[in-house]
Amino acid sequence: MKTKMRRSLLYVPGDSRKMLEKSASTAADLLLLNLEDGIAAAMKEEARGNVVRALGDIDFGSREVVVRINPPETATGRRDLEAVVAARPHGVCLPKVESAREVESAAAVIAELEAQAGLEAGCVRLHAMIESARGVLSAPAIAAAPRMASLVFGSADYVADVRCQPGDDRRELLLAFEMIVLAARAAGVDAIDAPCFDIRNQDILRREAADARRLGFDGKSALHPEQAVIINRIFDVTPGELAWAERTLAELDAAERRGKALTTVEGRLLDNPHRLLAERILARRP
Repeated sequence: MKTKMRRSLLYVPGDSRKMLEKSASTAADLLLLNLEDGIAAAMKEEARGNVVRALGDIDFGSREVVVRINPPETATGRRDLEAVVAARPHGVCLPKVESAREVESAAAVIAELEAQAGLEAGCVRLHAMIESARGVLSAPAIAAAPRMASLVFGSADYVADVRCQPGDDRRELLLAFEMIVLAARAAGVDAIDAPCFDIRNQDILRREAADARRLGFDGKSALHPEQAVIINRIFDVTPGELAWAERTLAELDAAERRGKALTTVEGRLLDNPHRLLAERILARRP
């Protein structure tokens, strides 16, 4: 069974019809049509209309399309939800989530809106932005809340909230990275890293993406379509990984036929955890 790929999440400004149209031809696996931060208050209504029209008019192909709304407890956020759910996106992204209760409340509203629109119950998934100390500490409960599909790290707000000093190696974010990944793994949802804000520096982007993959993230956010291409390449399984996975399964299957639960290959012990890892690698095969 193939895994849904969320290697790259591309932020698409809802106040730009041009960018909404262009996003359908990008390499991004997930398009985050944005109505929240970055959209001026005077443009919120127009952006909402743009996004609703885009969901109805644009063929996004196989891309997952998610709308980041304003905080759902606000009047603007509630109007976002009412308009967006009826337009049938794959998901809704909640900003600055700090508790499971926020997710549960939004999920209840979405259930009502799905019923009103004649949609299949549960078809609109939720993605939670983790952007604060409280959000990180509550990540396990948030990840386990109804409809959850992914935790998306927002490092800019997190840095401001925690008052840490940002550095090129992102060492100040390591604890947050690990807590978000652990929460996602425990709940069976995806973890998506924050974007690289140096849009022109591909070396920094490659380093950040490689580090994120090594830590266990499923993907990374992008601010520009060209970043999504690089991110996809780094989060793709490599030919070497595929070869290892295929050989591992073959060797373990052969051992099982001999009545053995483990085996060795080139001096390395292989047992059931390696089987699970190999199966996950093959599930991500293009």
